[in-house]
This record gives sequence, C-alpha cells and structure tokens, in this order.
Amino acid sequence: MWNFSVFLALLGQLCMYELTKEQRLCKNREYQLVYRRGKSYVNRRVVLYVLPRSPKQPTRIGFVTGKKIGCAVERNCRRLMKEVYRLHQFDLKDGFDLVLIGRSSLKYAGYAEAEQSILQLFRHARVLKKK
Repeated sequence: MWNFSVFLALLGQLCMYELTKEQRLCKNREYQLVYRRGKSYVNRRVVLYVLPRSPKQPTRIGFVTGKKIGCAVERNCRRLMKEVYRLHQFDLKDGFDLVLIGRSSLKYAGYAEAEQSILQLFRHARVLKKK
C-alpha cells in the first residue's frame, strides 16, 4: 500500500520535469521572432533556432513538425523531441528562446538517435551548461 507522503514526494519529482507554459513558446509572433532574428543549426534529423534573451529569464522552447513529414501519426516524432528536451532541460543555460523543427528523417529514428541529434545541436549552439 502506498504511503501518502511517498506519493507526494513522487508527484513532486514528476512535476519537476513538466513543461509549463512559462517554459514554452506559445504565440505565433514568438516563433516568428526566433525564426527572423535567431541563428539556425542543422543536422540530418533536426533544425534548431536559437535566440538569446536576458540570462535572468528562463529558456523557452517550441516544437515544430511540418506536414511534409506525413500524417498526424507520423508527426508523432514531436513527442520524441519533447521527451529529449524534458529529460535534459536542466542541462540547458537560461536566457534563450529555442525552436526545434523535426525533419523527415526523424520519424524513422528511435529515442537514442533523436537524443544524440538534439544534444549535438545544443552543444553546437552552446546552450548546454558546462559540466
């Protein structure tokens, strides 16, 4: 039987990895600003746009998969991108707006390949914290 305090502790840990509204790009104009003024980094599976903000502000992110990738089921590669970000969000520096765009080859990738591609772009863009 679950103890209530254990349940609350587990719930707190799960909420820590949640992607809140303050951590996401929500409006079209926010995406457009990152596209226009941000710098892009590209590999086979993902495109990353990075726009620096004040280092005091938290990093925000948006996820995009176009219709060229395929039907809605095939565009579920967005879930892969979100999962990689969710597990590595505390490794990123504050003060950036990021947009991750899934390319068609991402739909054939597993989690490990997606993680490798995304982290490679994060390193190249220098948005990862020093370890």
